[in-house]
Amino acid sequence: MYNKIFMKRSVIYTISKLVASLLTLLSISLFTRIFDAELYGNYLLFVSYVILICSVCFSWHRLSVYRYYHKYKQTYNSFLKTSYLAFCVIILILLIFYLLLHFFVVRYDFDIINLLPLLFLASIFKSNFDLNQNLLNISRKDVLFCINTIFRPLLFFILSLYFYYYKNDVDNALIYSLILSLAIASLLSNLIILKDTKAGLFNKDIIKKFYSYGFPLSGLFIFDYILSFSDRLMISHYLGSGMVGIYGANYDFIRMMILFGMIIQGYIIYPELNKTYEKKDISKVKKLFTFNINIFITIFFPLCIFIIYFNQSLSKIFIGENFTILSGELIPLFSIMFLFWGIKLYHIDYIFQLTENTSHSMYILLFGSLVNLSLNIYLIPIFKVLGAAYATLLSYLIILFISYFLGRNLLETKMNYNVLIKTIFSVSVVIIFCFILDHFGFNDFVLFFIFSFGYIFLFYKYIYDSLQPFLKKLYF
Repeated sequence: MYNKIFMKRSVIYTISKLVASLLTLLSISLFTRIFDAELYGNYLLFVSYVILICSVCFSWHRLSVYRYYHKYKQTYNSFLKTSYLAFCVIILILLIFYLLLHFFVVRYDFDIINLLPLLFLASIFKSNFDLNQNLLNISRKDVLFCINTIFRPLLFFILSLYFYYYKNDVDNALIYSLILSLAIASLLSNLIILKDTKAGLFNKDIIKKFYSYGFPLSGLFIFDYILSFSDRLMISHYLGSGMVGIYGANYDFIRMMILFGMIIQGYIIYPELNKTYEKKDISKVKKLFTFNINIFITIFFPLCIFIIYFNQSLSKIFIGENFTILSGELIPLFSIMFLFWGIKLYHIDYIFQLTENTSHSMYILLFGSLVNLSLNIYLIPIFKVLGAAYATLLSYLIILFISYFLGRNLLETKMNYNVLIKTIFSVSVVIIFCFILDHFGFNDFVLFFIFSFGYIFLFYKYIYDSLQPFLKKLYF
């Protein structure tokens, strides 16, 4: 009985992502205490460049593979072989690009040029790892997926400590650990996924489908990168890498707190949406989207309020003292920002992907990235680090509204307003109760539990029945 319960996808996904998130929290907590803000900021800038390369070169391919898995499931070996050969071609193009830079631009003493070998290695291994994770998820190899989810950040954490304490390589400890952890995890996944694909043949039709579907995604990911990471580059330009470290530590902490659950939800519901859409059961697709937004309302909205209310205590626990200077102002902004972004990214955007209207997302993000860049240039000199947070929050709000109105023209889904009202009521009750107890001097840790268990009680009493049918099907 225990094994049967443990193997339920919701349980193993939640446990694995929770462990991975705790490892990330532990990493942030430790690294913001043993590294100074400038060094940590330099590492965050390196990660930003890696994500830029992944966004431009690889992300469109990965999402194409994920989207068309069920379409080509009957010729799985050919699909897999074609997918990985296409990935190798992208690597070859990157290598040619690097050689051209090496021979024609190397004479210029640019730091970014000197970092390119490490950046390309990190980008290739990260993209390979992400591709493998998507394949394990969509093929429902849940246990392997979840082992990887834990293994990669654990390896990164261990290697970082090894380079820092035993190799005394403070400057490069995080960068080397990132590359090695991604390399080991991706290569092990390759062995597992590709061991039975010898019989597969290269299929040009699959490549054409990837190109027609995925090419617009290149622009989408570039503009997404501008929205998500240009603030760090602009802060570095105006205020230096030290402020990038402070901004990035708070940003990554809140992103992990809020988005990790949304990622789990995506892993659970996306394969079901893909399969249902391919069967042309549009009525059920709409019900699944309604259920998905209900999860955002009942889980992630209360989590956002929890983080805002307890932001001072949470920052003291998880972020080093030198990085919490602006936490009281940044964390509430980031919490609202990631709630908006999560709804757009993990709910509305999947409508564009299912209906093969990915160009819509690209144009929305193009507009949003231009707004974000303009606001960063205007607000950072005035409000310093907070200006970057204001700029990103406003940009996310704008593109959320645009995405909503365009998305509902493609697939009209309904929101359960009864669930929304009950959730707002439940959160309001626990917040008022915590506020009263706080006035009488109750410890924050006690208030953590009162908020959490108070909301869980009200959820099961007033909201659970509305979500029960899909909760049982997808999670249990």
